[in-house]
Amino acid sequence: MRKANGDPILFDASTQVPDGFIYRQNFVSEAEEQELIREIQKIQLEPFRYYQFTGKRRTASFGWQYEFGASEITAAPEMPPFLLPLRTRAGKVFNIDPASLIQTSIIEYSTGSPIGWHRDIPHFGIVVGVSLGAACRMRFRKYSRVRSKKLNRDEVFSIELQPRSIYLMSRASREIWQHSIPPVKELRYAIMMRTLRAKPEKDSRQKP
Repeated sequence: MRKANGDPILFDASTQVPDGFIYRQNFVSEAEEQELIREIQKIQLEPFRYYQFTGKRRTASFGWQYEFGASEITAAPEMPPFLLPLRTRAGKVFNIDPASLIQTSIIEYSTGSPIGWHRDIPHFGIVVGVSLGAACRMRFRKYSRVRSKKLNRDEVFSIELQPRSIYLMSRASREIWQHSIPPVKELRYAIMMRTLRAKPEKDSRQKP
C-alpha cells in the first residue's frame, strides 16, 4: 500500500489495514518538530493515573479530560495557541473540520514507557495522533470481551510510527480494534486530537 506521494506506508505486507486507519509520514519538518517539543516541555505534565496506579507516561489534557473510574468527561483548559496551526493542518490532511478536534492530549513517553491494549474511551470519536521524538511500534488486534492467550495472527498487525508522522483512527480501527505500544527505546511525545462522539450536556462545562 502506498501514500499519495508514492512512498510506501509501513504496514506488514501480510496484514490487512483496519478500515478507517490512515497513516502519513513527514507531516511536520524536523525544525517544526523541535519547536513543538520545546513548547511541550514548557507545559506541566502530570503522571498518568489508571485508577490507583501511576504509569510511566506523563500527560496533559486540553478542551476535555477523562479520569479512569469516572463516568463522564470534564472541562479542561483550552488548547495552547502553539497547537492551533497543527490542528488546522491535521484537519486539511484528513478532510475534517479542524474545529471539531476539540480535545487534545499531550503524552510524554520516557524511555521504557509502554501503553497497554486499549480502545479510546467511548466519549470521543475520531482520533488523530502526531508522533514526535523517537519512533515506536504500534500494534493492533481485534477487540474481544473474551480474553484468549492465543491470538489469530491474521488479526494482529503492527506499524512503525516514524517521528513527525500523523495518523487517523475512525470507523472499525477505532471501534473494533485495540491498539498498544510496547516500551519505547527513547524519549517520545505524542499529540492526540479527538472529536466528541456526542454533544455534552449544556451545563457540563459550567463552573460550580
